[in-house]
Amino acid sequence: MVNFDTTDQLITRISEDDSEAFEALFHLYNKRVYAFAYGLLRSSPDAEEIVQNVFMAVWNQRKALQFSSSFLAYLYGIARHMVYRFIQQRVNHEAFIEYYLEHNNEYAFITEDQVLYKDFEDLLQRFIQKLPERRREIFVLSRIENMSYKEISEKLGISENTVDTQIRHALAYLRVQLVELNNQ
Repeated sequence: MVNFDTTDQLITRISEDDSEAFEALFHLYNKRVYAFAYGLLRSSPDAEEIVQNVFMAVWNQRKALQFSSSFLAYLYGIARHMVYRFIQQRVNHEAFIEYYLEHNNEYAFITEDQVLYKDFEDLLQRFIQKLPERRREIFVLSRIENMSYKEISEKLGISENTVDTQIRHALAYLRVQLVELNNQ
């Protein structure tokens, strides 16, 4: 590995496509960027992904790197932007899952989409089957049979609050399962 005196020298060499200088810069800053991303995300794999993306962005912009303060502040700015974008994508994904779980209707899709929809629906049914029996029963009555919380509570002889709690637990479990599946 090449040993340079300053970050500015490393950046100059990187702008000249010097991969050894880039490696030295990565080793100099990657742990700090990781700690920053981990502090925001509280997830080691997600923080590692952010680190990789930050340094890919540096390499991709190597010919035009510009920063007004320190290079570390520049890296933190890139990382913060990527973390916020990552969180927004996750929120959008979870919102879709929530919407799907709350509005389980049949839609008219083209053939390929029908296959994907059916696969997703089968997978979701397998996850639902893994719910504890009573929670599964409440979830099915609510989301599949479209019964109100009041109707479910009367049918099963439990409070509406219990119905709400069981639905929330079921949705949380299904969200986790789908997110984990998505991360594989």
